Amino acid sequence: MMAAVKEGNGMVLIPAGEVVVGTTPEARAELAERFACHPTWLNDDLPRERVKLDAFWMDRSPVTNAQYLAFCQAAGRSGPAWWRDALSFPVEYADHPVVGVSGLDARAYAEWAGKRLPTAEEWEAALGGSGTVFPWGDAWPGPLKLARIERPSWALPATRPVGTEECGSAPSGMRDFAGQCLEWAGSFAPHHTIQFQLLKGASWFHEDPVNFRTASGCYAFEQWSSALTGFRCALDAKSSPPQVGSALPDAPPPAERLRAAAAEVPPTGPVTIEVNSSTWRSLTINAPALGAPTMKLTAPEGIHWNGQGALTWNSRAEITWTESSPARAAYTMPFPEFVLHAEFIAGDDTVEQRFTAVNGTDKPATFRTSSCFNLQAHPLFYDCEQLRTQVLDAEGKLVPMRRFSRRGDCVRWITGMDPAELGADLRWALLAVPSRDGGAVIATGRAGEGHAFSAVTNSLFTCLHTDNIVEVPAKGRTTTRQIFYFLKGDPAALLKRFRDDFGL
Repeated sequence: MMAAVKEGNGMVLIPAGEVVVGTTPEARAELAERFACHPTWLNDDLPRERVKLDAFWMDRSPVTNAQYLAFCQAAGRSGPAWWRDALSFPVEYADHPVVGVSGLDARAYAEWAGKRLPTAEEWEAALGGSGTVFPWGDAWPGPLKLARIERPSWALPATRPVGTEECGSAPSGMRDFAGQCLEWAGSFAPHHTIQFQLLKGASWFHEDPVNFRTASGCYAFEQWSSALTGFRCALDAKSSPPQVGSALPDAPPPAERLRAAAAEVPPTGPVTIEVNSSTWRSLTINAPALGAPTMKLTAPEGIHWNGQGALTWNSRAEITWTESSPARAAYTMPFPEFVLHAEFIAGDDTVEQRFTAVNGTDKPATFRTSSCFNLQAHPLFYDCEQLRTQVLDAEGKLVPMRRFSRRGDCVRWITGMDPAELGADLRWALLAVPSRDGGAVIATGRAGEGHAFSAVTNSLFTCLHTDNIVEVPAKGRTTTRQIFYFLKGDPAALLKRFRDDFGL
């Protein structure tokens, strides 16, 4: 699909025709070797096929902040989280792509504007559908001029004005698809009983070439949003592109003020914890030495008792918090066959989580918990591409997580290999994420007691799960330990601490 033959009101017409989309399993294997990842990391690509598409219109560039503000004002909706002072953003950002919108937000805007979101096939067709790795060919980085930001901030996304050719340019006239924002598409996949929506393109935060490919895509929960997520619209060719309004904020904050606030160094001090709710198993962890953003811990997110799910990620249970201070928190949670006693102890640069299962039955039982340790709020450690996330193998070496498979028929939202891939006789589980600037590392790990150790991450949250199974004697109790690390230094320093803490 070829150059645009017509344009109007910021949209380009993509003529009808046949186009090649997606990738073959063989191509994914070759690409994985080239980009140092496991082939299953490309499972969200469309299957390779030649498809016939009717003509359609596509926005030349993503929807901008000024355009999205007009929608928010007309529809009475709130804006993205990074907009300050209600519906307000720096005037310099008026013609930058809007980011911080969910899939639902994007669909609501498209309906308001008299348009729709493009399908995955249309998105790839608008980029050329030539069968090359990238829209411009097979070479990396080609014509792109990437931001390369070592210390990003969610308060002021590093998007750029639309319309230049620095962030991708296709023969069709489509612009700004590489290095501006992840773009919500109108393609969906049900998973975990909820609806997931496809994201195409690569954002200002992205660095991995594999995510800049024409065929690249990833699915996310349709209500999820981040400072990376934006969109553009499409329209059937039988309709004429409508005029889309734009607006400027009444009292825009100076961009320099936001940059200065993001660059402020927070006061240092020990790690602290805060209980988020008296009725929910959630804490906030603050590590001042590693920056101001906080991290979320759902502890546990799930429990398996005798191999059966006793608690799931979205289910509630009776909970009684018995202690809540910056240095220590504790709760009790009863179940029909056992009671869970939880303790969280903050140190200078760690938080130790202890779960004690008290078996109320006269038969031995197995006990497994999985706590969700979420780094999405901390841009210095956020690793949605899994470029830095590492896992400890059975030989005691930290290996990039992206080298291992995504087990099962699962969208990229979840990434967890078969533990056997880490080697035989695995006696620990450790996941580590070095900071974007290389000066620190955040990690979580457990070792020693039990068996069936495993390590799982969630790419778009950068949440870390290190799990294992322990035995609980009849009418007895067993305590497990998991430690969360917030360390200055490199992964080698982390490994020494981990071995010392668990006596390895």
